[in-house]
Amino acid sequence: MTTHYHLLVQTPQANLDRAMHRLNSGYAHWFNKRHGCSGHLFKRRYGAELVTTESYLLHVARYIVLNPVRARICRDPADWPWSSYRAHIGAGRPTAFLDADWIGRVLGGDVAWSRRRFRQFVEDELSNGARHH
Repeated sequence: MTTHYHLLVQTPQANLDRAMHRLNSGYAHWFNKRHGCSGHLFKRRYGAELVTTESYLLHVARYIVLNPVRARICRDPADWPWSSYRAHIGAGRPTAFLDADWIGRVLGGDVAWSRRRFRQFVEDELSNGARHH
């Protein structure tokens, strides 16, 4: 994504706005200094949406991993290098801050089964035309 990014974040405190401000402004300062630029990097201001059900959580996760496919940046969500999708389906190692096993806790079953099920959940959407939106 060239003008935005998506994160699915769980936080125990209602301070996400401060954390996102720090992340976005810190990255913008670093990027601008490194590349000799100035000004805003992202298309819009930070926005958040509360996820209150497990069903919606899975749909949001799928939306996020399919975003670069829908934007025609890649053909498969596993090809997007800045995605956690590979870690969530067991095809890559998660970064230190990523809880790649949350899908198993939501879907139930063992880790291998839940990873296959999430992959199928994403593939089903691709089969239904997600590549062409």
